[in-house]
Amino acid sequence: MKQSKEKCYQDYYDSYAACLSLWPVPLKTMNVSTTYGETHVIISGSENKPPLILLHGLGFSSTMWYPNIEGLSAEFCTYCIDIIGDANKSLSSRKPTDRREYSQWLLEVIKGLHLEKPNIAGLSYGGFISLNFAYHFPEYVNKVILLCPAATFKPFRLQFFLRIFSLLLFSKGKVLQKFMNWMFGGRYHLDPLFIQQFEAGINLRRALKIKGKKRKLGSSWPSVLPNDELQEIKPSVLLLVGDKEAIYDPRKVLARATKYIPRIQAVLIPNVGHGMSMEQPELINTYIMNFLNT
Repeated sequence: MKQSKEKCYQDYYDSYAACLSLWPVPLKTMNVSTTYGETHVIISGSENKPPLILLHGLGFSSTMWYPNIEGLSAEFCTYCIDIIGDANKSLSSRKPTDRREYSQWLLEVIKGLHLEKPNIAGLSYGGFISLNFAYHFPEYVNKVILLCPAATFKPFRLQFFLRIFSLLLFSKGKVLQKFMNWMFGGRYHLDPLFIQQFEAGINLRRALKIKGKKRKLGSSWPSVLPNDELQEIKPSVLLLVGDKEAIYDPRKVLARATKYIPRIQAVLIPNVGHGMSMEQPELINTYIMNFLNT
């Protein structure tokens, strides 16, 4: 039986709140008004510490940072931003239509938070958004950390598209479990509360897909950035990719990134895949903090 939009929203918000019970440190939340809608932000750490923006992977929301947040918020004031247009607690009134508009949206959030040249880290889709922002508005970012960024340097493997489309059609049971097993390779098992939120997000996407009308929920698909744009990236960049990466060839990604981005540290991390921040949170935190503190 098809659920109403209202029921899907409520189920998602309930599952999001349940996921926040996994957050190991104090937090506060706020909404930032932008041209594109209300953006939800989770803040942890002392506001006297350097700012670090964290951008989540597609469909995962800001709650995905719960394994990392204790270590990162000890040294930084962390701002976990729900990317507008994705399944999370941000509400889009006008979805950004291209990469420039997504950068404009993030700039408005940064200004709304009154941050001056924050560091920005993003995983997967969040990594794509991070580097895209650094290209369009380099004067508003200090350093950039890319954790297995979606596309950006190399196209997705065909298998990724097949699994994503299957997941969007059949989010429950074996299909969902197979997707998670493929992404994490048995190296990490998501908390049941997080799986419930992920599934609720897919249901919410379906409920808002109204025939004949544009969805207010959806995401701009990540793309491969051209060589000339990569050459113009001004901030220092840390790129972390796991050797078990499923969505593309990690070595080809590192090769292209180091060829074109002027100021980059690129690391191939053994025995981690696309969920690296969850698979090895202490290790990933160490890479991030060492990069930002030098």
